[in-house]
Amino acid sequence: MKVVTGKAGHADTIRALLDEGDDYLQQGELEKAMETFREAVARAPDSAVAHSKLGVVYARQGRYEEALGELERAKQLDPRIPSVHSNIGNVLLEMGKVEEAIASYQRAIELDPNYWIAHQNLGIAYKRIGRIDLAVSEFKKATRLSLRQPHGGEGRRPLGCLPVFLVLLAMGLLLALLAT
Repeated sequence: MKVVTGKAGHADTIRALLDEGDDYLQQGELEKAMETFREAVARAPDSAVAHSKLGVVYARQGRYEEALGELERAKQLDPRIPSVHSNIGNVLLEMGKVEEAIASYQRAIELDPNYWIAHQNLGIAYKRIGRIDLAVSEFKKATRLSLRQPHGGEGRRPLGCLPVFLVLLAMGLLLALLAT
């Protein structure tokens, strides 16, 4: 990675670290991603994005308390990022705190009603508490929105958008059958 000096150079360095960490994360190299995002946080402690990405790595490692700490810090730094709220919801859901997770997903959707990933996650949470009707509704919204905006509302295009669509469609159909 090229290190550049000056204010603009600092931002370029942080962006390069975040991109590098994203690449490691997509490749499943969680240790390298964690090291890279930790460096980004050390260099830019006020970066909500850096804290959020480090929180995602911790979550994927099953380190939920640490993940929640980083994601809460990201939310503190910039409460307007929908993915931060959705990722907090994901961690809370993994911790068995379904009602809190639902509130986080709802906040993400308030910030960006077109954020299909938050609708999908909300559907999963509703399914966990037996609210199949609400789950199906959220899965339908997620499917419809994902066709229009495969990025999830922000960030890079995830790998395999078509498979995500097919999974959402299959889940929606399955839940609709279960609800009848």
